[in-house]
Amino acid sequence: MSLAVTLTGGHAGTAESWDGTVLVVTSPRAFAPGAPLKIEHGELGIEAKSIGSKRRDDGNFVVRVRVVNLRRDQRLALDALFGR
Repeated sequence: MSLAVTLTGGHAGTAESWDGTVLVVTSPRAFAPGAPLKIEHGELGIEAKSIGSKRRDDGNFVVRVRVVNLRRDQRLALDALFGR
């Protein structure tokens, strides 16, 4: 399952997976390790820090992020969206 999201700077991205700790996002832009990100999907707004980015063959980047200051309702929403 994937979700359309808006990233820091208004860039469109896709949230690909959530394992309870790390959110994997596809983005047209790379984010250096430790870079802060704001990820939004509808009413859900999440603050995160990049773990690192890796370029794919299509020119987009797979960005792994660690969420910070995640409230319980946000965690439950992510779990529900990704079927955890």
